[in-house]
Amino acid sequence: MNNKSIKGFCLHGSKRFHPGEAEAVECNTSIVEMEMPEPKEGEILAETLYTAICGSDVSATLSKPNFDWIQRPKVIGHECSARVLKLGQGNHGSLKVGDLFNPVAQLGCRKEDCPACRSGKWNLCPDKIILGYHGNGAFGQQMVLESARIVPFIEGLRPEFGAIVEPLSVVVNAIYSKCNIKPGMDVLVTGCGIMGLMAAELARAAGARVAITGIEQDRNIRLKAAQQRGITTIVVSPEKPLLSHLHEGVRDSRGMLFGSKGKVDLLIECSGISQALAEAILTVKPEHDVCLIATYPNNVELDATHVTRQSLNIKGVMGSHKEHFMIAQKLLVQEAFPAEHYINLYDFDHINDAFADSIRAKTTKAVIKMN
Repeated sequence: MNNKSIKGFCLHGSKRFHPGEAEAVECNTSIVEMEMPEPKEGEILAETLYTAICGSDVSATLSKPNFDWIQRPKVIGHECSARVLKLGQGNHGSLKVGDLFNPVAQLGCRKEDCPACRSGKWNLCPDKIILGYHGNGAFGQQMVLESARIVPFIEGLRPEFGAIVEPLSVVVNAIYSKCNIKPGMDVLVTGCGIMGLMAAELARAAGARVAITGIEQDRNIRLKAAQQRGITTIVVSPEKPLLSHLHEGVRDSRGMLFGSKGKVDLLIECSGISQALAEAILTVKPEHDVCLIATYPNNVELDATHVTRQSLNIKGVMGSHKEHFMIAQKLLVQEAFPAEHYINLYDFDHINDAFADSIRAKTTKAVIKMN
C-alpha cells in the first residue's frame, strides 16, 4: 500500500437540489482520505495533476435523476491530466514512469463480439466503464486505472490545459463527425456552459458564423467570455424566448442579421434543458441538422410532426474515443481553442468553492490543481 495520505473529493449524498443551489456541495460531498492499492496487471498508479469540473459532475452533485445510477460513496472526476507513478505487471507498450497523459473517460468491454469495441469506439460500448462513475476517478490526488485508457501527451501540451482535453474531444466528435459545417453557415449553439463555448469556437474555426444562448445569470461571465471572442450572444428568458429574438432579428458584431427569416443552418444543443431543445428545433431550416451534445434530466417532448415536415436530421453525440482525444490535444497546442481565455484555476484546498462557482455559473470552466 502507498503510505502517503491521499485526498479525494467524494460524492456520498443523494439529496435533490435545483440548478444553482450550491448548498449541494456541503450536503452531498466531502473531502476524504484515500488508500491507494498497488496497481494490478494491466493497471498503473498515477498522480493526478489537474482535474476539470464537468457538467455531469455538477449534475451528480445536485443529484439530478439521470445520475441516480452512480453508486455512492464515489470519488468522481474524469476530465484530467496525470503523470505515471508506477506500472503494474503486464505489457504497457512504450509507457513509462513519468509520462504525462490523458485517460479516456470511457473504457469499453473490449470483447471480440462487441461491434463498438471492434471499431475502437469504446464510447458506444453498452458495457463501458466510466472513470469516476463506475470506479474512483480524477478528483482523487492519485488514481489506479487501466493503462489501456492512456493517451500520451503530445509535445507542447500544458498540464492545466490537458485537463480539458476530454470535453474538447466530445465537441471534436460532434463538430467533425456529425455537423458537416461549411464556411458561411449560421450556427446556433444553445447553452453557454463549456461544451457550448467549445462548440461555438470550433464551429467558428470551421468557417461558420456563430451565436450562442444563455440566461440572465450567464450575461456577465459565460456570455461575456464568448462576446469577447467575437461570438454573437443571445440572452433568453421566459419573457423573451429564443424564437422571439430570432423573429425580431439578431445582429452580429458588425450589425449584420444572423440567420434567415428566423432560421439557422445548424443547431448544436448544449443546454440540457428540455424546453430549450423543444423550442430550438423550430429555429432550423428545412433539411438541416440538429446536433445534441447535452443529456437531459427527464424525457423531452418534441414536436415530431415538425421534424417530419421540415425533414430535420437529429444527431446525438455520446462521448469520444482516442482519435478525438488526439485531435483535441492538437487543437489546444495550436491554440485553435483558446484554453487560457476560458479556464479558471483553483487549488485543491478550494475545490468546494470551485464546485459552488460551477453550480452558480460563476466560472466558464473550473480546473483544480490536484497536487
